[in-house]
Amino acid sequence: MSRTTGAFWYYLFLLSFISGYIVYDMKKPFRRAFIEITNVCNLSCGFCAVSSRPSGSMSVGDFEAVAAQVKPFAAVISLHVLGEPFMHPKFPEILGVCSRLGLRVNLVTNGTLLDKFGPEIFNETCLDQISFSLHALAALPHGRRREKLSRLIEFARSYSGPLIVGFRLRGDTGDRFVREAADEILGAFSKESVPDGKSRAVTLRDKVFLNSGALFDWPGRGKGKEKNGCLGLRHHFAILCGGKVVPCCADYDGNLSIGDLNKEPLADILGGPAAALLRDSIAAKTPMPDYCAACGFSAPG
Repeated sequence: MSRTTGAFWYYLFLLSFISGYIVYDMKKPFRRAFIEITNVCNLSCGFCAVSSRPSGSMSVGDFEAVAAQVKPFAAVISLHVLGEPFMHPKFPEILGVCSRLGLRVNLVTNGTLLDKFGPEIFNETCLDQISFSLHALAALPHGRRREKLSRLIEFARSYSGPLIVGFRLRGDTGDRFVREAADEILGAFSKESVPDGKSRAVTLRDKVFLNSGALFDWPGRGKGKEKNGCLGLRHHFAILCGGKVVPCCADYDGNLSIGDLNKEPLADILGGPAAALLRDSIAAKTPMPDYCAACGFSAPG
């Protein structure tokens, strides 16, 4: 997942942008910004991208400076590109900064560290949604996998606050883990609908959803199918923990970086010529970058 969740950004976009569970401030230029507070994960999942970057995390001060620059541009932020947000040693302080700045946060996590900082963090006013990327649990031994899934189900059943809770289950429906996880979740909420490999959402209870579908193909892994375009730098952008600004959360190594926040302000980067050229290329108004060829996310140009 992110190393956790990274494989499911496309479906996360569908959840947050298309399904309309939350209505965001569309007056801002971007619907989402990804801020990678750490690229460290507690799991090593086979489907996740492997970064060439060294391990790192933003300090709370650096995050606040970055987040303050992001606020005028993005309606909502997510605290990852690669990395598990709960692995940041100052994660509660990060959320506190978001609340103080009036940011809206969609938190995506593998869920295995849910209780690390105590239940108080879920009271932060910045939090709109928490999504559990269940595919990451497949990396665990069977006993621990069931234990962690049961804890996430318990959380979703007992939580009574304003947060939207989403279970993200992606993969081949013939896979034993996918079938068993779906059955356990649906059974816990007395639902019978079974994922069929198509992207869909099942309402489990008020503000709790199971979202299922196919896996995501990472970019930069050879030639893929021809695409009509992508939403990078139109609906979203991302900032790596070292400060590089990239067009999307799938650019996990900064291959298409358009600038560095250590050298210039975000407004100058997003409004600069490099961003404009790349935006047109990603949108397929000009030839798309080779790096994007195998990416699993595409959209009308």
